[in-house]
Amino acid sequence: MRAKVILLSLVLVISAMAGEQWFRLYKEGVEAVQNGKYKVAVAKLTAAIKAKDRETKKIRTYGMHFIEYYPHRELGIAYYNLGRKKLAFKHLKRSMRLAPTTRARSYLNKLAGIADDVEDEPPLAEKEAPKPVRKKEQAKKQSLKLVGERLGLAILPFENKGASRDLGDIVLDKMITALVNKERFKILERAQLEKILEEQQLGQTGIIDVNTAAQIGKGIGVDAMILGSVAVAQNGSVSIDARVIDTESAKIIVAQDAYSRSTSVQSVKEATQDLANKLTSNLPLLQGFVIQAQADGKLMLDIGRQAGLRKGMKCIVYKEGKEIKHPVTGEVLGRETSIIAPIIVEEVYDKYAVARTVNSAAAAISVGDRFITK
Repeated sequence: MRAKVILLSLVLVISAMAGEQWFRLYKEGVEAVQNGKYKVAVAKLTAAIKAKDRETKKIRTYGMHFIEYYPHRELGIAYYNLGRKKLAFKHLKRSMRLAPTTRARSYLNKLAGIADDVEDEPPLAEKEAPKPVRKKEQAKKQSLKLVGERLGLAILPFENKGASRDLGDIVLDKMITALVNKERFKILERAQLEKILEEQQLGQTGIIDVNTAAQIGKGIGVDAMILGSVAVAQNGSVSIDARVIDTESAKIIVAQDAYSRSTSVQSVKEATQDLANKLTSNLPLLQGFVIQAQADGKLMLDIGRQAGLRKGMKCIVYKEGKEIKHPVTGEVLGRETSIIAPIIVEEVYDKYAVARTVNSAAAAISVGDRFITK
């Protein structure tokens, strides 16, 4: 009897909420985030926040069942995927202050590099333009992001599983464009890769295994290869899968997929963009400090799984030197940097990680040196 009362109460609560405009907008916004329609999500979630006075609050039923309401968290995630990092940080920070969640925390960790200069936003302030960053700190952050080379990637032709060759080519082209626009990776030109594949008589098949992909990537000097497939179901929906393979170990670093409801170019383009977003989110640009250095090349780093660091990630250790000042204005433009050695992450824990050097420069690394992911 008690179970029936609880269930009936839950149904009544859900039914009451479903009739509210703010709840409908929120659910539509969450669905848009899940489907990779981030601009739609921003519009829906912003409207939901304005229509509801009690933001980011869980509505509970007898302490057992609950309906989650985290509009600022989902809005922050939408802005993150649109590349609006400062707005993403503001909403995620607000969500954490009102109702902390692991999902919000994980995205905040990815935005740690911009946190110092972003002030918390007032309630319902949904303006697109972020506040200006102080020039001194902006110069410092830009210099950090330019240390060393970015992760070198080559994207192999997608294997067609029930899809036409044209559809595979569309996915390949859109994937290259999406990842180049992220400005996160160093992408090998398609024409250059196709020439190499033709020389090895692999250009037309589109079917390459993990070990072969790693060998090709190692031979052309990239850090990782993207190997994927495109499949069309009987109902006309499209499934796109992609794996990022380390060229040194031939191990899969990241594996993600995305879906399109039809084979239309626009729908496939949106799914490919969603896939590119997922791959980039799983290979974030992170920075931290070396907190332990051993003579055998084993290192301990001060960030781990919570910050988005993954096993197999490649990083660059460097030292920061003196400030670079403008000779006339005295403005600090950045700091001199000296690259010490590349490293690879071997073990990842919640708040720290273990890495090793990949060359003989281990003796030059000291506690307090900085590192940044490639």
